[in-house]
Amino acid sequence: MKRLLSLLFFLPALAGWCQQTKVIDVGKEDVRITASQFYTVGGEPMSSTKYVRVVSGTPYFNEAWMKGSLDLSDGHGYENLWLKLDLIDNSLLYLDAEGKEMIATSIIKNVTLIDSVSGRKYEFVHSSFINGTGKIAWGWYQVMVSGGVTLYKHAAKIINETKPYGLATYEQSIVTTNSYFLLADSVFSPIKKITALPHMLKNKKDELDQYISSKNLSGRSDADYATLITYYNSFFLK
Repeated sequence: MKRLLSLLFFLPALAGWCQQTKVIDVGKEDVRITASQFYTVGGEPMSSTKYVRVVSGTPYFNEAWMKGSLDLSDGHGYENLWLKLDLIDNSLLYLDAEGKEMIATSIIKNVTLIDSVSGRKYEFVHSSFINGTGKIAWGWYQVMVSGGVTLYKHAAKIINETKPYGLATYEQSIVTTNSYFLLADSVFSPIKKITALPHMLKNKKDELDQYISSKNLSGRSDADYATLITYYNSFFLK
């Protein structure tokens, strides 16, 4: 009977996943459901040996469990969950009611993680639900700025293996490469460098060039990109 119930929960999510071009407007329904109800949706146990050979770097957005919320592809939202984003295989981990580490098997549209110390929120959307043309690599994208145009950050993680002298097994190191993307006029484009943005947003090219110069924006930090796109969006606020 339990297996049948799990299947019934899984089938709607699978249907939503197959229709990847359909974007659900969760805001219209505003369905927020408690953590206890999310546990019935289903998941599978996390392997305790998955990253046992990792000696440097991390597969996760944050090693620590973070309080957060999420929206499924069917529009249902869940909050008050303990979550962790795996950016190697782009899975979402959660702690179940008994504190066991589980991998979510439902199709998830977006995730919000909250820093318990600063209160800062980190918003992620899955590539399947980014409504734009252009090449969009599979995985999670962090929403840095939203508005007239949207700025995304993608953290690509790869595993390098080495076999230290005298050891019988390989050690793994995880390297992270951050890239930035712009969604403007329904076109999803990579940002090669911060000085390329004025050419991508030509209607305010001169203003953006001057802003980059006056603020000494080098593009070496998230804040540089976020500041510039926030400035651009400010031109179109009513």
